[in-house]
Amino acid sequence: MRLLIAAFAALVFLGVLWGPAFAVALRYWRRGDARAFRQLRFLYPAQLIATVSLAFAADLLGLRNPAALAVASTVCVSAAGAAALALLLSFSFRSNRARADRA
Repeated sequence: MRLLIAAFAALVFLGVLWGPAFAVALRYWRRGDARAFRQLRFLYPAQLIATVSLAFAADLLGLRNPAALAVASTVCVSAAGAAALALLLSFSFRSNRARADRA
């Protein structure tokens, strides 16, 4: 039973961490940007490393509630990753449109 709860918690953690970036990539893919999901192979590991590093840093610094700080860092890293992906894809989508208009 403990293993099942741990697996469920890991899935929720990854869903919260990677869900917004996946939603942004899916939105741009539906608009016609076929390269939207390519950036996720770099973004996902970076988000995971950043979140785990922040959680371990909170624990090592002896902060009072490292579990809450881990949740907060997960949400903040997730939002920052989705925003960075949206900016990158926005610039890419605009440059592709400009190239198509010139041709």
